[in-house]
Amino acid sequence: MNTVAGTSSSVLTNIILPLVGRGLLVPNAAVAEVILAGQLSSAVSSPFLLGYMVWREQEIPVISFEGLLEGELPKNLVLRQMAVLHGITDRQKMPFFALVLSGVPRIARLRESDISHLDGEPSSLIQSHVRALDVPLMIPDWDALEEELIAAL
Repeated sequence: MNTVAGTSSSVLTNIILPLVGRGLLVPNAAVAEVILAGQLSSAVSSPFLLGYMVWREQEIPVISFEGLLEGELPKNLVLRQMAVLHGITDRQKMPFFALVLSGVPRIARLRESDISHLDGEPSSLIQSHVRALDVPLMIPDWDALEEELIAAL
């Protein structure tokens, strides 16, 4: 799923999803809804899968992207807000999932020229490290993210 692509004159709407100590840059279309954290069902022993919650009459997994990247949950992770994201690759197995946020997401209308690429720690879950709006951000590799989640479920 492309975030900012195309000509430098095209303006695409993205969302910055704040995480503990960093942020994700995702296309606006990837986010179904931003919600207050609700009650999680089933305690899960996983470094990134926090459990499941009911959203719009369906049970969806709730994850920590930081836990997925680092193999352990951040020590100061607080369940306040979540972004419900659309599954893209295999909508039959996972039509939606929720990502725990560390703050309020914000809209970012960007051109390709508004983004500069940064060096960053390589990860199969990160398509690229970038700077946009003077903030270092990560653009996730959506296919790899979904493969990890589906494998864990």
